Amino acid sequence: MAPPDSARPHLQLLDGFRLELGREPVHVVPGVQRLLALLALHRAPMPRGVAAGLLWPDTTARRAAACLRSSLWRLGKPTTLVAVVEDALTLGTEVDVDFHRACACTTDPGASPDAFTLLTADLLPGWQQPWVQEERDWWRQARLRALEVLSEQFRSGGDPHHAHQAALAAVRTDPLRESAHRTLVQLHLAEGNPAQAVRQYQSYRALLRTELGLEPSPHIHDLMRPLLRDAR
Repeated sequence: MAPPDSARPHLQLLDGFRLELGREPVHVVPGVQRLLALLALHRAPMPRGVAAGLLWPDTTARRAAACLRSSLWRLGKPTTLVAVVEDALTLGTEVDVDFHRACACTTDPGASPDAFTLLTADLLPGWQQPWVQEERDWWRQARLRALEVLSEQFRSGGDPHHAHQAALAAVRTDPLRESAHRTLVQLHLAEGNPAQAVRQYQSYRALLRTELGLEPSPHIHDLMRPLLRDAR
């Protein structure tokens, strides 16, 4: 039988690292933080040598292996945080990871009541390891698409306020993303606010010109055609 949710270990990777056991925060040294984060992001069992090499890339394989043993020792025994599968390591099945729930929201944002909070959070901000950066790049694109889907779900459900909030979150995450600006323009037009739609379009157009020397695509321009004369 699975333990109750309040008794499960909770690992937070969004907006910073945090580990809780029984809802109480646990102090975790940096080496163990990196180990838990790596296993949470990788999900599948990872050979010890691969994990050691990723976590301590600037030392010898022997030294990296010793650092990994030390980090595992610091976890203590028995532990539900890390499981050993032959010569590989994996995160314990009982560990609840906020990033895993966030990833589920990218395929069906409306399925989770806290989807908006999860989708607007950054993954391990300030961490510079290449394996974090790779996952962060994926997360940035996945959450942008999900925020746009979530905005449309709110709009079609008759909730324009949260539809705006989701679209604005996508714009803040990537100010040059045209589809997010287009979503905001459509929302303003649907609410009978053409002036706000024009301001949104002109703001995006100015930013795009300044940053990239480009013009908006015909897709968003066509939305504004009835309101603007030769906006391009």
